[in-house]
Parts: sequence; structure tokens; C-alpha cells
Amino acid sequence: MHPNVLIAAIQEKLAPDAVIIADGGDFLSFARVGLSGANYLDPGSLGCLGIGVPFGIAASLALPDRQVVVATGDGSFGFNAIEVDTAVRHRAPLLIVVANNGAWQIEVYDQESSYGRVVGTQLRSSDYAAMARAFGMHAERVEHSEQLPAAIDRALANRPALLDVLVTTDAVSSDAKSGLAWVPDLQPLATWDEAERNWRRHS
Repeated sequence: MHPNVLIAAIQEKLAPDAVIIADGGDFLSFARVGLSGANYLDPGSLGCLGIGVPFGIAASLALPDRQVVVATGDGSFGFNAIEVDTAVRHRAPLLIVVANNGAWQIEVYDQESSYGRVVGTQLRSSDYAAMARAFGMHAERVEHSEQLPAAIDRALANRPALLDVLVTTDAVSSDAKSGLAWVPDLQPLATWDEAERNWRRHS
């Protein structure tokens, strides 16, 4: 399914005071536009992927009476996937939704469009629901959009929970189109570095 279908289904089920944590590269590009809640967190502009599950655990323990939903790509989920064990051990009442396209999709798109081949950026469409169940978490794999509403309801009622949702690689995010994977010769970081050095010299 298209990532926007997943995002719309999540948004439909959110409480007014929900806490949303979005994580990823390509999937984050869709989530930033389509998800909103009373509180929203994501990796920010410097790309510190992998914050989703740890932030979600902390938020759900700090605010146990509010919905806490982590919407993450499979690549970013992989950074801290083992923390599902932490969530279960501490009974952290969060829902983790993994958009699983088996790829670092911004990089895949960049490699295909720039070089005509893909190296090292395709993942397996691993069964993250099976992994989560192995740690004692309620978890389901969702392959079709019509399964989403009931699966989300069950997951919210049985937190901590994880939904492993298969999404297409054919959807091109705005970040992929803008060439986010490119590393330009002159980066904005150089400007920040010079400003910091200047400030330190004169203070």
C-alpha cells in the first residue's frame, strides 16, 4: 500500500491528545505531512534516525494515560528494534507502527536515478511482528489496507503493541525527489562551523 494510506489510517484512530513520534528517512517525509497530534516529535533536521522506539517508550511511561504512537520506517526501526524488549519489560503502553518496504528507500531512489543500480540499500522485508511477538508483545503483520482499521484498534487495546505494515517502494517521497541522499560539495554545516569558530574567537 502507499505510505499515505497507512498514515491516514493511523491519523483516523488518534485521540485528540495523542503523542506522535515519527522516525525514518523516506517514510518520515510522508509522516511529517500526514500525521499530527497534541505533541509531535521526529529526528529533526540532522537525521538522527532510530529515535522512534526509545522516544516512544519514554513518552508512554511519562504519559501513560495518553495514546503514544511511533510511526517509523523499517530502516530506522532497525536501529533500536531490540528496545521492544524494553517496552515489554516496563509495560510501556505505546503502539509502534513499522512501515515496511524492505529498503532505505531515499538511497535506493537516488542510486537508481543517478547510477542505474542499487548497492547495499535494500533490506529484507523481515517479519517484525514475529520478532515483537517473540518478546511477548502484541504484534500483527498487515499486508492489505482493508486490514488496517481493525488491526490498529486491536493494537491500541493491547499495548505495548507493534504493527508491521507492508508498504510499496513505488511511492516517491518529497525528500527523495529533492535529492536528500546527495552529499553536496558545500554543505550548510560548513557555514555553521565557521560561525561557531568565529563566535568562540571573539567571546
